[in-house]
Amino acid sequence: MYLIAMYDITLNESGQRRLSRILKLFRQYLHHTQKSVFEGEISVAKFSELKYKTTQIIDKNADYILFFTVPNRKNITKECLGVDFDATANILD
Repeated sequence: MYLIAMYDITLNESGQRRLSRILKLFRQYLHHTQKSVFEGEISVAKFSELKYKTTQIIDKNADYILFFTVPNRKNITKECLGVDFDATANILD
């Protein structure tokens, strides 16, 4: 499946630490495409693992995590205004 994930971490006392941990976690599973936006192909099992690990980090009363799933990348239309960034553009096949 293709996943688009984004987060908004509240920067209170412990927020900076949570933000760093979420950034590091998401980079293990997806491509970092914008400040708090990640995307990429992921298996159902890896997605479940990512969600579980995310719940172990965030403050459920203050933070906001959003996941969009699409069966595959061909079923999504992406439009960019300005300079487009494709995190996978420099990956060699």
